[in-house]
Amino acid sequence: MKLVVALLVLSLTVSVCEKNKISPRITGGYRAKAYTIIYLVGIVYAKSPLSSLKFGAGTIISNQWILTVKDVLVFKYIEAHFGSKRAFWGYDILRIYRENFYFHYDKDHIIALIKCPYQKFDRRVSRVRVPAYDSRFDRYVGNMTMVCGWGTEKRKVRLPTWMRCIEVEVMTNTECAKYYTPLKWYEMCTSGEGFKGVCEGDMGGAVVTMGPNPTFIGVIWLMPSNCSIAYPSVHIRVSDHIKWIKYVSGVGF
Repeated sequence: MKLVVALLVLSLTVSVCEKNKISPRITGGYRAKAYTIIYLVGIVYAKSPLSSLKFGAGTIISNQWILTVKDVLVFKYIEAHFGSKRAFWGYDILRIYRENFYFHYDKDHIIALIKCPYQKFDRRVSRVRVPAYDSRFDRYVGNMTMVCGWGTEKRKVRLPTWMRCIEVEVMTNTECAKYYTPLKWYEMCTSGEGFKGVCEGDMGGAVVTMGPNPTFIGVIWLMPSNCSIAYPSVHIRVSDHIKWIKYVSGVGF
């Protein structure tokens, strides 16, 4: 997607696993319908006004809180694009500074929260629910999920002009470890079957269960170095962090 902003933050860290290089893709997906994925926030960041722009995402979990990963919060501030269906052209664009970034107390954890000015929910912007505390041990294996974003379909190409979505199944970590090892206990994987997955620009977005009560179960984290090779995508499991989310933001339980 093209962008129309002034500044924001750079430098994606590419993680390397023993078997494969992985780093954050929506590939093999379909165009999202307007006013359906209204919980997703586009995030733009750069080291300075003269630096190249980088792109990620976050997920609205309440009127004032966004859940994402710390890799998109590495500089002084971000620009958050609310209600953005086209590439980061949000109807409401906010600059949010570092003092509103909250990182997990364990530095090994990637998950992060952003506190933003109060957002009134309407047909363009709303939240998605986080898992209930009682379901914190649910691994959601076999659940079909929807994953949406503005990421590229291949590495190092232009962002698409409209949000895209895929429907993928949650797989076991044992099966996923055949591709990436070692996996951390709080990571979860979705299948790459059908050449579906996440790519550059999708990091920090949401993995949401499908059905009558959609639940935000994963934060998009890592992708194969080649976005189109049908390898699984790796995410941060939200239910494993529900106590921390509640402690910082008051959201949950």
